[in-house]
Amino acid sequence: MEYSIFDAHCDTLCKMADEGADFYENDCEVDFKRMSAYKSYTQVMGCYIAPEYRKSAKRRTMTLIDTYHKAVDGVDLGNVKTILSIEGGEGIKTIADLERCYSLGVRMAALTWNHSNHIASGAHERDMERGLTDFGKTVVRRMNELGMYIDVSHLNDRSFYDIADASAMPLIASHSNSRAECDHVRNLTDDMFKIIVSSGGCVGINLYPVFLTNTRRAVIDDIVRHIERFMELGGENHIGIGADFDGTDGCLPDGVRGCEDLHKIFDRLSQMNYTTEQIEKISHENFERLFG
Repeated sequence: MEYSIFDAHCDTLCKMADEGADFYENDCEVDFKRMSAYKSYTQVMGCYIAPEYRKSAKRRTMTLIDTYHKAVDGVDLGNVKTILSIEGGEGIKTIADLERCYSLGVRMAALTWNHSNHIASGAHERDMERGLTDFGKTVVRRMNELGMYIDVSHLNDRSFYDIADASAMPLIASHSNSRAECDHVRNLTDDMFKIIVSSGGCVGINLYPVFLTNTRRAVIDDIVRHIERFMELGGENHIGIGADFDGTDGCLPDGVRGCEDLHKIFDRLSQMNYTTEQIEKISHENFERLFG
C-alpha cells in the first residue's frame, strides 16, 4: 500500500505467548504478512501485564520479552520494524529490573495499567491525592537517563501531572484519545494534550470504540473527529496512531478488521483535503521523529 505506518501500541504479544499465534501470519489483528503490504510499517509490541499476573509480574514480563525475541531476532523483516514496550510496571520492582528490561530492548514503558501499583496510580484511580510514588520518581529519573520513553496512556490525572513535572523527555501517550470528544478516564484532557505537545511528544489515536464514542460502536469518522480535535490544539506534529489492536476483544470501528485497514483513516483524511505532508506526519513521521 502507498502509506507508511507507525502504530505505537498493540497487544499481539499476549496472543503469541498465550495462544501460540504466529507473528508472520495469524487470525489476530496484526501480523507480518499484513504489515508488509504497506510501503513501510513500524509496530510497537506491548508487554501487557494483565491484573491476573500482578503476583508474578516479573516472570510475565520476561515471558513476553522472550516471546518477542524468539519471533523477530535474526529475521530479515524487510520493510517492517518492531519496537518493544511494557504496559504495566508491576514487574519493575527495582531499578535493576528496569535496566534489565532496557538491555533486552524495551524502549518505552507505561508504568501502570488501569490500577495503582508501587510506581504510580492508574486511570481507574480517580483520587487526585495518589500519584507518582517516591520509587516512581526514581524510575522516571532513571528512564530519562536511559533514554526510555514514558507512556502516560494508563495513568490517572495526578500521576500524569507528576510525571510531566518530573520527566525531561518528550511524553508519549501511545494509545489515548481526546477526553473533550469522549469523556473517558483513559482519554486526555486538552490541557494534558498541550503538555505533551510542549514536551515534544506524541499521542497515538486509539481505535477502541469505547474511547472514541463511549459505546461499543464507532466509524472511521469518529477516529477522524479525535484527530481533528488534537489538530485544533496545535497537534499537527504530535499526533499518530496507537491502534490497540488485539487489545480490544475484537471490538473495533466498522470496517476495521486489523492493521490491513489502517489505510482507511488516511484515505478519509485525504478526502477531507488534508495535505500529503499532514497525512504522512500522522501515519508515521511524528512517532518516527521520536524513535528514529
